[in-house]
Amino acid sequence: MALAKVHDLASNTDIGYIGDISTKGFMLFANQTLPHQARRIFSIDFPHPTRGQVTIQVGTRVAWQVRDAQKPKQQSIGCEILAIEPRDRLALLQSAKAYGVAA
Repeated sequence: MALAKVHDLASNTDIGYIGDISTKGFMLFANQTLPHQARRIFSIDFPHPTRGQVTIQVGTRVAWQVRDAQKPKQQSIGCEILAIEPRDRLALLQSAKAYGVAA
């Protein structure tokens, strides 16, 4: 899922890539910091095992954030998924299971 790009819809910027993901949340390798507890709407582009490239939208809350010691401009950010359409949740679960990253 490291190929899954994350785009912040509010700021219209690409902010990073998914590290791991489940239907409840994900870890984001971000190129910027996000305020703790911030709520954001992200679009995520990821490979689906049968449908090819898929884009979903999720409402999130920033649960935690840690600066990468080896890459000072990179943050690891834990995001809780607060809102997701049922069809997007299914696509997310199918992809996460297919690529072995689902919890």
